[in-house]
Formats: sequence, structure tokens, C-alpha cells
Amino acid sequence: MMSILNYKIDLRGRAEKRLGKPLASSLNASLWRCPVCPPEAHSLLLVSADQHRCMGRRVCDGGINDWMNEEYPDAEPIAIGETT
Repeated sequence: MMSILNYKIDLRGRAEKRLGKPLASSLNASLWRCPVCPPEAHSLLLVSADQHRCMGRRVCDGGINDWMNEEYPDAEPIAIGETT
């Protein structure tokens, strides 16, 4: 498997394509409501150019691994905080 870094894909663009405009954004990262967590959990999905993390209490990837596998089967997005 290849790291997402080898593809030079900005995950923020992919997330915006799937989820619409972010709730908040900076030069480094953007925030969306996590599409995987239940709405009553109010979980946020933090996405930077090459990393992502659901800020909720349950462990999930915000669906990004599924999206990337559809478009780039050899890519492996890196979750923030994971050691490679």
C-alpha cells in the first residue's frame, strides 16, 4: 500500500466534494460534522491536506478510507495521531 503523501492529494478537497463546505477552515485544516457518527454525538471531522481524525468519542475514520479506496485503491490515508 502507498501512503496518501505519494499521491499528492489534498484530503480537504475530497472531503469538501463529499460533505460540502466546511464548518470552519484554516490554512492547515478544515472541520466538518462527522458523517459516520450519530448526529446527537455532534462529532467533528478534522481534515488536513494528508491526515484526518474524527474528534468524537467513538473510534471512526469519518468515512475517508472508504472514499479514498473508491478513487485510489492503492492509497492509504493516514489518521492524525497514527504512527507509521
